[in-house]
Amino acid sequence: MKGSTAVLAAAFLVACSGLLAGAGSDKAAGGGAPTKLTAEAIQRWGSTPIVFVGTLTSVQAGPVGLSNPPMRTHKLFFQVSKVLRGDIQPGTPLTGSHVVYGPAPRFPQGRKCVVAISPSRRQMRVKAIMPATPAVLAEAKAASSVPLGWSVQDGKLLSPWAKLGKKAWPAEAKATGPLACSKTGRPALLAGAGVKVTVAPVPPPEKIKWTNPDGDGEYEVTVENATGKPLTVPALLTDGKEILWNESLVILCQGKTYTAPLSVGVKGKVQPVKLKPGQKVSGKINALMLTGPQWPRGGTRIEFTFCLGEKASVQSFYYLSRHHDKVREAAVKQRQAKLDAQKK
Repeated sequence: MKGSTAVLAAAFLVACSGLLAGAGSDKAAGGGAPTKLTAEAIQRWGSTPIVFVGTLTSVQAGPVGLSNPPMRTHKLFFQVSKVLRGDIQPGTPLTGSHVVYGPAPRFPQGRKCVVAISPSRRQMRVKAIMPATPAVLAEAKAASSVPLGWSVQDGKLLSPWAKLGKKAWPAEAKATGPLACSKTGRPALLAGAGVKVTVAPVPPPEKIKWTNPDGDGEYEVTVENATGKPLTVPALLTDGKEILWNESLVILCQGKTYTAPLSVGVKGKVQPVKLKPGQKVSGKINALMLTGPQWPRGGTRIEFTFCLGEKASVQSFYYLSRHHDKVREAAVKQRQAKLDAQKK
């Protein structure tokens, strides 16, 4: 491994050193076996932008829906003590909403818990909550340190780019071990501490009242060095000339994972983007170019979660079918034209 690929590999090892410790050395309660990443662990702790350890200080029951089984809602109040993933701060209170269908749940009130949170447009949704036993904590540390959108299938770690096969990652840059995609060799690159990711809708060419308040599907993704020192961002790739946004970002929608619409795989030598103190870089992604989501009928909101390594930004998009169906069809045609042009 030579040149910039060696730089990227070194940055990868630094960024993932916490996971190496978590996945290989933490012990389960009462035993000596190392923590292993499983599909269940990734689903529980590795699929949300926020994972923390905190005390469940109180529980407030909310309305019970008339569905069968009944929908039960609660507000859960936490005091955060340790952050495993996300941009929340230790020592702060956090309120999460919890929804379950069926019997009334029993919460570990007054106990220290591991909690997975999925932000939405108006609230912080509690996706998982378990008492912070050594085994649960070790599992959560390992799973929450894997990039968002990655999965475990048949005991093997897979990246969202696995469908691209050999095109996903340069052969000379392949990494080995449990922290790389088992199918492509792409390392599990993280953004790292001090990196801030924000996403904002791009104003549409024509803003129409009651029609496209969130634009027409194009978003500007900004990656910022929020520190006073230079930073390397392993998850954000560059070929030395331009930032490879489409080969770095992942989009989560309706429980499924998508690579950026114009992703074709990493070609040649790549390296991580380096940012000066306070520096920001931005790129644009059109979410309506995606093929696979169930697009709403009528006027309904749909959520897109833009991910860079372990960082994420959740965007709620108002989709009005009589307007956005045509916009989306044009975007998909534009996507195909760009992909065809790259093949020539």
